Amino acid sequence: MTQPSDLAADVPTHVIVGDGITAFAFLETGDFAPGEQVVAVGRNATQLGRGAAYGAGEAGTPWRYAYLLNSPADDIDPAFAAWLARHWADIEDRMQGRSPDWLAMARPLVEAGDTYGVNAPREFYGDFMADQLKGVLARLAAAGVSVTFINDEAISLREAPDGVHLMLASGQAIRARTVDVAPGGPSTMRIDGDDGPFAAPSVFGHEHRIAEHIKAGEEIFCIGGNAAMLDVLRLCQSLLDDDQIRFVACAPDGEVPPPLVPRLPRRMTQPQLTKGHDTADSFLAQVSAQIDLAKAAGDEMREIRAGFRAHFLAHPLHHYVSDINEARRVPGTLRHWLRGGTRDTIQDMHRLIGAGCARVMQGMVAGVDHGAGGAVIRMVDATGTETLYQTGFVVNCAGAGPKSTYDPLTTDMLRQGLINVCPVNRGLKVGDGCRIRMGPVRFLAPSVTEIGNEVMAMPLYDAHMLRTYVGRSRRVAAINHG
Repeated sequence: MTQPSDLAADVPTHVIVGDGITAFAFLETGDFAPGEQVVAVGRNATQLGRGAAYGAGEAGTPWRYAYLLNSPADDIDPAFAAWLARHWADIEDRMQGRSPDWLAMARPLVEAGDTYGVNAPREFYGDFMADQLKGVLARLAAAGVSVTFINDEAISLREAPDGVHLMLASGQAIRARTVDVAPGGPSTMRIDGDDGPFAAPSVFGHEHRIAEHIKAGEEIFCIGGNAAMLDVLRLCQSLLDDDQIRFVACAPDGEVPPPLVPRLPRRMTQPQLTKGHDTADSFLAQVSAQIDLAKAAGDEMREIRAGFRAHFLAHPLHHYVSDINEARRVPGTLRHWLRGGTRDTIQDMHRLIGAGCARVMQGMVAGVDHGAGGAVIRMVDATGTETLYQTGFVVNCAGAGPKSTYDPLTTDMLRQGLINVCPVNRGLKVGDGCRIRMGPVRFLAPSVTEIGNEVMAMPLYDAHMLRTYVGRSRRVAAINHG
């Protein structure tokens, strides 16, 4: 692997920080000149595009391929859906005999000619991105652009007379003329006691420990009702027959998100929204009425969600709510109204609830205590009353929150005031074109909620939206340092 010290000091260098979808998009859309060198720095930069979400699973484990994409394949990327169809014979071979039976869930769609509608294992999207990366690298090489990958973590950056200096966790430094920063999102919100004998702070990276408790027949209690909770259910299904599962999810609203079910022919809700709203409440009332109309017309949540996503990509929120502080109040509610999840797992969840093998509790978890034979949950209900609940093993699936932290580079940039935390929604704010307060640097991450004067109506936890906003931004021109 090339080291920073091996890079040609006299050759213009563009650095991309990150290893996921956004970092790949910065490489894919870059307007690099012949002779320029591009350096990608990330923990797993050599597999740019996979990131933490789409990495290759651990070979030989029952849960490899268990975690699914939240949306149908063509909602994520029509090119990925076409890739799935071309590789279907190989995919069938790889998924044969696995539990839960993903092929059985996919079969009705496949037989209806709708392979594009399946919720594919996330690793397959990573395989698709690996193929995409090969194509991009071949194109850049033919154009005389060299690309170097460094598996390391950028921890700080500084502007200097000769460019931007990035410090890496290894202690080495890179000098760049221009930089694109594409970190992941914030960490899962920590809960008191979520890492102990009977609790794990996340499902990812803790599967082996959680699996021991699943196989022992213990009740598995998830804090949160989001996609990570569904991943824990898939982990349970990969290890036990359904009638042996004991599964509880605790969410503030006590609800399971609706499944994103594809239908042929594809269609999207077409929202009819008017401008001139003085308040978030006024605008949300109109959105709510439009969602109700769409449901009454027979639209499924996939169609409603996709329609609103496409609408807000074409018609930013400030077109409707001009007061930025009022606009900042909109996305949190929209995210809840338009949430949806993996068809396979949510339908399984409802089936398991009906069979008495799973249930959803309403409430907030204040903390976890560890006893001799399990965990004790401290729960708070809507009235603020705290109760205790005995369970087997707890997995924190709470998502981001007030106690979440960022990666070292994002933390450093916040400390310098190069990016800012937005009031009201507490997301990150960058300038027009994803620029920051340092001339030759762009920044985009799932945690960004404002780009210039545009408040993101829907969150950027979506590969399609991240790649769209990268494509819209122009590469920052290098500062002429003489």
